[in-house]
Amino acid sequence: MNKKLVLGVMLTASLFATPISNVYADSYKSVTIGYDLTNQQKEDMLKYFGVDKNSASVVEVTSSEEKKYLGGTVSKGQLGNKAISCSYIEPTTTGGLVVNTHNVTWVNASMIKNALITAGIENADVKVSAPFSVSGTAAMTGILKGFENSKDGKKLDESTKKTANEEVAVTGKLGEKIGQDKAAGLINEVKNEVIKDKPKTEEGITKIVNNVTNNYNYTLSKDDVNGIVGLMTNVNKLNLDYSKVKGQLEGVANTMKNTLDSDKAKGWFASICASIGNFFKGISDSLKS
Repeated sequence: MNKKLVLGVMLTASLFATPISNVYADSYKSVTIGYDLTNQQKEDMLKYFGVDKNSASVVEVTSSEEKKYLGGTVSKGQLGNKAISCSYIEPTTTGGLVVNTHNVTWVNASMIKNALITAGIENADVKVSAPFSVSGTAAMTGILKGFENSKDGKKLDESTKKTANEEVAVTGKLGEKIGQDKAAGLINEVKNEVIKDKPKTEEGITKIVNNVTNNYNYTLSKDDVNGIVGLMTNVNKLNLDYSKVKGQLEGVANTMKNTLDSDKAKGWFASICASIGNFFKGISDSLKS
């Protein structure tokens, strides 16, 4: 049974029994906790993040919020009906995005960092965890809500939040086929080209997606490609400033450079072999004629 990651605010045991909206909203740190955790699990997650009600802004995230942003991207079976996992986010002034995950299986830190870049967040310390293993489909839902409720955070546009959540979902699905890091690297490279070139048509975006994916020895279905194109169409609509995100995108790419370069070399070798095979096949067909 697939479990999902939805993020909600960390509360103390005394607050767990009552609904929470926005406690200590002037705190630099924001912690989210899954609404459907038990009181003991909530206490354990508070200890894991090293916070209490006096040191962090706390909010809850429910499964309905997760469905709001992921309902059109992730299947109902994968989303489930419970909000389980938690997050910690502390906006910073320097240091870039530092993301760590624990007990998350379907998405990884690179995927989350990619989506945070799409959301326009430049510097933050982020942790995602749960009291037991969960998939992580809704990681962005709580992280972004937590960011908005932190002292140095800001209100994010709804389309921005929806696209960031979609990016995690599309990358996670792709990761099932080619691996998480490869999926994150591929999406990062495509996004880099889309933000830089700002194609004016969907055909232009499709061309970029095909050009990048063809460089690797990956087997992607038509649905996979369409999913990436759909995501990049929404990313393109955000009109992100390439000069501001270029360094962030390059940073993510550098962390997976060896893996991607190896796969690109394999893709190049496969292409060469195919060309040689076609060449000799052509000669053979000519001789037969």
